[in-house]
Amino acid sequence: MSNPIADAQALETEGKLAEAIQAYDGILGTTDDTTILALTNFRLGTIYRTWRELFTAQRFLAKAHQLVPSDIDIRDAIEELNQHFSENREAIAEEMSRKNSDQIVSLFRIATGIKLITMDKAVQAYPLLKSRTKIFPNAAVAKHLLTDIQITEEERNSAINFLLERDWLVNTSALLYTIAESGLFAFYTELAQLHAINADYSEAVTCYEQAYWLDPSQHHLRYQQVICHAEAEAWDTAVEVLEGLSAEIPEDVDLVAYHTAVAQSYHHVYQTSQDEDVKQKVVAACEAVLRLDQKAKEISKLLSSYQGKKSWWRR
Repeated sequence: MSNPIADAQALETEGKLAEAIQAYDGILGTTDDTTILALTNFRLGTIYRTWRELFTAQRFLAKAHQLVPSDIDIRDAIEELNQHFSENREAIAEEMSRKNSDQIVSLFRIATGIKLITMDKAVQAYPLLKSRTKIFPNAAVAKHLLTDIQITEEERNSAINFLLERDWLVNTSALLYTIAESGLFAFYTELAQLHAINADYSEAVTCYEQAYWLDPSQHHLRYQQVICHAEAEAWDTAVEVLEGLSAEIPEDVDLVAYHTAVAQSYHHVYQTSQDEDVKQKVVAACEAVLRLDQKAKEISKLLSSYQGKKSWWRR
């Protein structure tokens, strides 16, 4: 049986720190065990300390210390960090100001990008949104770093108001704001669609994964991943995702694109497996496409290769 803590620590040991952060974050929402919560917060604080994200590190280490005040490793880590803050007050203040400004810029670009999409200006939106993935490698990191941002009334521009109006930016205390998971969800879903439009299907898959991680109730995102995997010719991966999906397709999914992806993916798997069940899945998917679009020539040819030359609608 999988051990989430051990899995997260293995990722950390392998140097996959962004993936480890996301794994640890997932643990925080699935247990009430004080010892596990303390260890998870401690590891998150340690990683962010390594990344020199000192304020984020302090937040997690302080939480770990609060949970288990007697733990020597946690106590030493928080004391060392507090001493660093005390000895470098001026530099820390400058760094805090700079990071706060960087966070506001990120919020501005996210909000402006999504707003441009609503105005049918996807070309302008794409570079704005895409630039944020270099800073936030996944949704967990974005959630952790876009926290407790100080925004004065003078800085409340149209982009900030756009986020606030949709409850994508939450006021946590006086002048402090934190991005909501719903705001991050909008960011990743919109960026996924832009990646797909620009034929960057691997990046689209990654963004859909992040959106699904944020809200697992949005099942249509898994179907979108199948379409992107097929477009990227990652047939085996597409089939792996397909095996876990319901036959009842969500309304938000393009049925022609989805059934086409299913047909193509199972077709390529069948070439090596020659499995009769896989063959029938190819046929069923082709027929589903042609019921929706009789002009789908490639799918018509594919179906003919499985059933002979006679067109399916003349049978």
